[in-house]
Amino acid sequence: MRVRRDFPLPIKVKLSLLITTLVALAVLLVGFSLLSRQERALTDAVTKRGKTIAANLAAAGKSALATNDDLALNIFVKEAMHDEDVAYVVFTDEKGIVHAHSDVTAIGRPVVRPPALKPASQQALVQTYKRGDAEIIDISVPLTFSKTPVGMLYVGFSTRAISTAVDKARNQAFLITAFMVVLGLAGAVALATLLARPIFRLMDATDAVAQGDFNVSVPVTTRDELGVLTESFNRMARSLREKEMIKRAFTRYVAREVVEEVLKDPEHAMLTGERREVTVLFCDIRSFTSMSERLSPEQVVSVLNEFYTLMIETIFKHDGTLDKFLGDAVMAVFGAPIAHPDHAARAVKTALDMRAAVADLGKRRRAIGQEPFEVGIGVSLGEVVAGTVGTEERMEYTVIGDSVNVASRLQDRAKPGSILLSRRTWEAVRDLVDAKSLGKMKVKGKEEEVEVYEVRGLCAR
Repeated sequence: MRVRRDFPLPIKVKLSLLITTLVALAVLLVGFSLLSRQERALTDAVTKRGKTIAANLAAAGKSALATNDDLALNIFVKEAMHDEDVAYVVFTDEKGIVHAHSDVTAIGRPVVRPPALKPASQQALVQTYKRGDAEIIDISVPLTFSKTPVGMLYVGFSTRAISTAVDKARNQAFLITAFMVVLGLAGAVALATLLARPIFRLMDATDAVAQGDFNVSVPVTTRDELGVLTESFNRMARSLREKEMIKRAFTRYVAREVVEEVLKDPEHAMLTGERREVTVLFCDIRSFTSMSERLSPEQVVSVLNEFYTLMIETIFKHDGTLDKFLGDAVMAVFGAPIAHPDHAARAVKTALDMRAAVADLGKRRRAIGQEPFEVGIGVSLGEVVAGTVGTEERMEYTVIGDSVNVASRLQDRAKPGSILLSRRTWEAVRDLVDAKSLGKMKVKGKEEEVEVYEVRGLCAR
């Protein structure tokens, strides 16, 4: 049954707003970029023209200033002020006294310069400053007659014309933007409607899957990304149909290998058990009970955590399955659920690595003043029943069989740092390890004695 939902902002509206916003932003960015370039170009043009005018005034005025011909200087100023962009023209002598000025009241007085400007120098200088609401381009030119400094020329150019041109262009840009937004909105609504249709179909199909109907299939009507998404949804629905029967397996299985095996073949997910030849390994901390009596509860937990970490890393290194923790011991299985032809070799290599890892840990613990510990390990190869045990609420994967009991008993009989193998295990790895026979031993739970081998190490190659 389809579930109708009322959204505060439908996807068509969101897409329309998004596309329209992007169009508007694109137009505005382009417009402001062009305006900025135009403003810089106009400013450069005014500055260039100002330099030309200043150079002409300097060339004409330096001889008049040298001969104190103030009348000629004022004529030059008056002619220059006919240019509407010229804000002021000032001629001063070398002492800074004004000889000609666009403001005649300043003649004969020391020149007054805006405090924001740098002092004049022996080089032509172009600066800008704010005067009221307008920006002024100030050009100062040193005047030299016959290689003798005679004064300074100051010419100011207003950028008001530039601002007027930029404002006009900005208004045009806003009008174009508004037109593009309206046009983009119309196109966005049409495009959003086309995009939303397959999305709504996917929503309906998703609702069906949420209700437990995994037989749903959505028709693929486009060959774009939405079509690919629709195909992916259909594959997902098929996968959910295939894996429905193990959807709770992830909460029941701890080992990564078990989960992967279940996902590979959900219809035969080891739910009823199967006979397999595997190698079982038990590893136990020697004299842990007496050791724990000397430690605080927190220290006991710390020791166990160090031990478990080493054991798990070593087991997973050789693709074993951690079956369970048993207090101060661990049980591992090789050959189930992942079948490995060399499961016995993997188990023995794991045992050797465990012994070496615990020895290294002991050195580190001694170095910091902590009590080291050793382990005993039992390894047994044989046929078991591998599968899940437990209830519907809680299940675990394990193996059951005589080799489990033998491995556990061998671990009980192992001395600190010792690795004991059953005869079948030794026969499977005899070309790999150096081991000596300890003869037959009586183990608990077995009427017949078990022939036991102790591993010294790997064979020399």
